Amino acid sequence: MLEGIKQWIITILIGAFIVNVVNMILPSSKIKPYINLVLNFIFVFIVLTPIINIFSSNIRLEDTILKSMAKYNKEYVDSMNSLANETGKDSLSKGYEDGLKEVLKLKLDEYGYELEDVDINGSDIENIKVKEKSSNKSGKEDIQSKEKEK
Repeated sequence: MLEGIKQWIITILIGAFIVNVVNMILPSSKIKPYINLVLNFIFVFIVLTPIINIFSSNIRLEDTILKSMAKYNKEYVDSMNSLANETGKDSLSKGYEDGLKEVLKLKLDEYGYELEDVDINGSDIENIKVKEKSSNKSGKEDIQSKEKEK
């Protein structure tokens, strides 16, 4: 116990020395008060850590913080996984289909066609309906894809 108190006092003196050296080295600027505030918080933490350890029934403060952070992280990951399981599959496939339709519209537009309808099953395009964009023709002609045509 006496050795622990001796180590604590040495740590406090080293911490005070470091805080004073950093305070002397820093030039006067707008940020100096903020750095002093941070250094003082660190010094207070150095002073209070052994006192907190006495009342924490041999559990270190760092261990307690790490345990609570691990618990929080586990709950967060579990909630994100459950949310992904509930909505992820449908929204991913819907996003894939919407993206594919937009790409098809843009590509067909380059060649003078307009996408009317497309049937998508998973990653396969089963049926696609396009019409030719032409102001010269009076009737619009539908072009259907064949069964084996991709």
